[in-house]
Amino acid sequence: MSLIVLSNLVPLLGILFWGWDTFVLLCLYCLETAAIGFWTIARVATMSRDPGSVAGRSIAGTLALAGFFTVHAGLFMTVHMLFIYTLFAGPWAGRIHDARDFISLIVIGKDLWIPLLALFVGQGAIFINDAVNRFVFAKAPLTGADTGAIMGGFYKRIVIMHLAIMGGAFIAQAIGTAAPLIVLVLLKVTIEIRFQIKARSIKA
Repeated sequence: MSLIVLSNLVPLLGILFWGWDTFVLLCLYCLETAAIGFWTIARVATMSRDPGSVAGRSIAGTLALAGFFTVHAGLFMTVHMLFIYTLFAGPWAGRIHDARDFISLIVIGKDLWIPLLALFVGQGAIFINDAVNRFVFAKAPLTGADTGAIMGGFYKRIVIMHLAIMGGAFIAQAIGTAAPLIVLVLLKVTIEIRFQIKARSIKA
């Protein structure tokens, strides 16, 4: 849990020392959700089992499940990013014209790749740990109910993050100082901890 808190406090460095503004911070959080979504879908697709079934889902069923959640969650994330761009891009709108500009100016230029890489590796480690527990140590497999809870939690994350963080971003933009952005980071850390506690309860 302490590692989660520390990794989520990295944006404070971006605000205080790397010149991150509201738009950059929101882009980071949107991309973080996408990274978490990747590993969440991978976990459901490779580790879920139907209740009472020894073999679990067929390969076709697994691929269909993963494909559905990928498309569905992808639409949510796309709309979220469009909201962020429309409402908070400001001067960035004149500089970002396509995905290449976004990656060059925001992801690389503002060093978002550093916390994103750390998050991606961390989530991957959790995925591998779960896989080892279930396939090597024969821990009880996930059921269909667990699958629903995992994906339901991910969608809940999108909605709560969208409402809470976007609301905080409006305040930060209106005030125009770094203080509300710092509060926004702390709010996000609080939400993240709650999601991790919920995720652990599902694993247990």
